[in-house]
Amino acid sequence: MLCQFEKLLYPKDAHAASAGSYMVAVYRPCEIVRDSSGSILPQFKAVGYFLPVSNHLRYNMKGHWSRNTKHGTQFEVDSYDEVIIPSREGIIGYLSSGQIKGIGPRIAEKIYDAYGNLALEVLDKEPDKLLGIPGISQTRLTKICDSYLANRAARDVVAFLTPYGITANRAVKLYKEYGKEAMSIVKEHPYQLCELAGIGFKTADRIASSVGFTPLSTERVDAALLYALTEAESRGHLCMEKHAFIKSCSKLLETPELTEEMLANRAARLVSEGDLVSYLGMVYRVSNAQSEASLATHIHRLLQSACQYEYEDLDQEIDAEERALRVRFAPEQREAVKMALTHTLSIITGGPGTGKTMIQRAILDIYKRKHPRNNIICCAPTGRAARRMEQSTGEPSSTVHKALGLLAFDGGYFGGVEALEADLILADEVSMLDNHLALHLFKAVPGSSQLILIGDADQLPSVGPGAVLSELLASGLIPVVRLDRVFRQNAGSRIAVNAKLIRHGTLSLEYGPDFQFHQSASLTESAERIKELYLQEVQRYGVDNVALLSPFRQKTETGVNALNEVLRDSVNPKASYKVEAVCGKKLFRQGDKVMQTRNHDDVSNGDIGTITGITKTANDVCVHVDFGDGRVKEYDSTDLEMLDLGYATTIHKSQGSEYRSVIINLQCAHSLMLTRPLVYTAITRGKDRVILVGERKALCIAIKKTDTEKRGTCLAHRLQALSKE
Repeated sequence: MLCQFEKLLYPKDAHAASAGSYMVAVYRPCEIVRDSSGSILPQFKAVGYFLPVSNHLRYNMKGHWSRNTKHGTQFEVDSYDEVIIPSREGIIGYLSSGQIKGIGPRIAEKIYDAYGNLALEVLDKEPDKLLGIPGISQTRLTKICDSYLANRAARDVVAFLTPYGITANRAVKLYKEYGKEAMSIVKEHPYQLCELAGIGFKTADRIASSVGFTPLSTERVDAALLYALTEAESRGHLCMEKHAFIKSCSKLLETPELTEEMLANRAARLVSEGDLVSYLGMVYRVSNAQSEASLATHIHRLLQSACQYEYEDLDQEIDAEERALRVRFAPEQREAVKMALTHTLSIITGGPGTGKTMIQRAILDIYKRKHPRNNIICCAPTGRAARRMEQSTGEPSSTVHKALGLLAFDGGYFGGVEALEADLILADEVSMLDNHLALHLFKAVPGSSQLILIGDADQLPSVGPGAVLSELLASGLIPVVRLDRVFRQNAGSRIAVNAKLIRHGTLSLEYGPDFQFHQSASLTESAERIKELYLQEVQRYGVDNVALLSPFRQKTETGVNALNEVLRDSVNPKASYKVEAVCGKKLFRQGDKVMQTRNHDDVSNGDIGTITGITKTANDVCVHVDFGDGRVKEYDSTDLEMLDLGYATTIHKSQGSEYRSVIINLQCAHSLMLTRPLVYTAITRGKDRVILVGERKALCIAIKKTDTEKRGTCLAHRLQALSKE
């Protein structure tokens, strides 16, 4: 029926409604509409998602009437089309209705003045022409086009998916990926939605059931088999053992009629058809199998290359370096320097206080003296680690992504160089390298170059899938020096000593001013004590030099989410001059410390920044985040989901970072998460001071628990197989 908008009943804020929330609104029919008794309706109540709220347009609505015991008769909207009157008032009214982000009344008038009644046709077919209008930059045009797409072409997809818990922003991303075929894919091949980040199998399964797919359909089984592997990747696995894989699929499907034997037969069919890969009793998605095999090939290539340089006087060079640095290298440290300089590929691994930083400095100094014209690249997986590397070595350093020319997105990386223009490549914190980033790195290393990998094998593995450092070590093919001796050279020596004790499973640790334990069995008391200690440490070292780490993000009072809110209100309290922005349940305030939660562009998952400004317009918000190394990024309302508050963080997210003071919460309530690598990683984030708050029993549980789940990967086996060929 043809109608016009009267008023919005729910939600009360029209700006919130533009995000695709459930809506209730009142409309006035523009044609005769009668109720069940034959009376003409002067207005009616409509319910649905993404309902139109502009006063300047008419809408041709499609849907059905329903009777609600509480709210009475209402019209459930399935879809609608705008009926835009081709006049100045009609077109300007539509453009400035608030549904198109980036266009307010003034910009709408400028667009109409430039193109008249053809304005919407220009927006539809030639949007780049709008760049000639004062006030419309490329950034704003992108925002306008995305919003216009969301409000017109993608509306049916949004309306269909929102009831299943899929946000409007995510539905629009799906539309962008599949274009005009999006709606047919949603209805005819709903399990393809599993390929879109954030839409899991359970959600796709509900949609499939609603459009007629049966529990025994082949498409459903195949989707579950593939999704089980995708879900395992989120836990760091590149592959799954075949029996565990089938059990996982069975649990996901929850269909007794589908036996494990039937699932195994279907998996075998997918392997034979090339949709899955089986290797040594492990099952992979095709892309992961290819990535791991390719990584093994490039590592093998480097191992086959002979080092170009020989050093007749290397001991004398190391002696000279000792005099220059005023240190005395231990035998294993001298061995590490020699190995790194004389091999094409080598690994130096060890915990804090074992001299890895001093060894890097020695390697670079000697190499530059011997080869002053050669190119050197120093890199690390995170910006913080790269800055620390540059400060300690004096050599320009960057992230691995930047060195390789990579830009990140949710599904991986794009861009990149064919080959690095370097004779020596020194990579630090390599325990953080996942399989995909490692492949980009090894692929770009020329056969004539030397690659030195430095990392701590006892830390948690990478956030992304794979366990590259531990697999390289397990292969037994790469020259390696393990540093285990701790040198007491600074005030924070107890951190290094205790890290070694934990690594060897010792429960009796050393305590003092630089390594403290505050006993508290109560989560409430722990949260309060943590707050006091955090404020104390921030006053001592500054907010950027203090980290609060917890195993859990949610569930408890000492989880990251709860602590972030408490600490923000203390460190950066609300004030009239501080602008705020809201994204769902998240609130961001000018001056907030924030963390990036996904790889995107040149910002990596786990990077920490500060909100330097928030700009609000009638239709959107722009949050400016300074990451401290020349990267200042802008986030609009659709991007804010990539940010979390950064006062507290999970131990996993802290990898690659170092802080002067680290506060760690360990409670028995965290027992499922507590492992030796976890507590070891947390403690080794501290440079000057580590403060533990919680239960000693929880610390003992963590130190004792070494039977952590081994990551699904066969990189070591692949390398050994290549070496035998």
